[in-house]
Amino acid sequence: MDKVIVNLKCEGRDECLELVEYIMNYRGVKAKSLIYEVGNESVIIEINGPRIEVVTTKRVIMKAYREWMKIKAWSRGSGSIEIQTLMRIVGKPFVGDALVEVLKHLGYEAEIKRGTLISNAPSDIVIDVAKALSQKLEELVTYKPRASITAKALITAYAYLTSMNAKNALKVLEESGALRINGHRVLVTKEWRSLLRRLISSSRELYGVGGEEEN
Repeated sequence: MDKVIVNLKCEGRDECLELVEYIMNYRGVKAKSLIYEVGNESVIIEINGPRIEVVTTKRVIMKAYREWMKIKAWSRGSGSIEIQTLMRIVGKPFVGDALVEVLKHLGYEAEIKRGTLISNAPSDIVIDVAKALSQKLEELVTYKPRASITAKALITAYAYLTSMNAKNALKVLEESGALRINGHRVLVTKEWRSLLRRLISSSRELYGVGGEEEN
């Protein structure tokens, strides 16, 4: 049996408790082999077990710690976060390109480079939008699981910006000619970003955008 002690820096007891929770819930961390102590400036973790398990668990803990540090920096205004990390925060998948377009429509700068979201939107706004888009995507795949990735981006972004559920958004987009539906397959008829801009512009002119969620 081997034992390794890892000392992780944090600021204040609340932040250190947050760090412990993040690590304990991180995929691949074998909590049963860990003993931890939470202080005001650090978290000390003792890993016990067979050598290969100890080495693997330490590697995963350090990966979780680096990720947590990036999240903290992002929440303090660093302006960038990996899409996969954001999905772990949200707890469900969403279409990254849809997130970018929605943030732009909300007046923020946003782009994805090498799997990382770069935006001047506050982290709480980004998380709220990503959570809403993940819910729209969940609704959509239940109804049309074989929609193309561009269709998923258009439908979820349009549904968010018009406060519709995914099914109603799909219907409106089909009627407008933006989508072609064949059974469970859903395809976009033109470049989806330009379609979204045109459709949202039309919605603002005719009805206004936002309001209560449609059921």
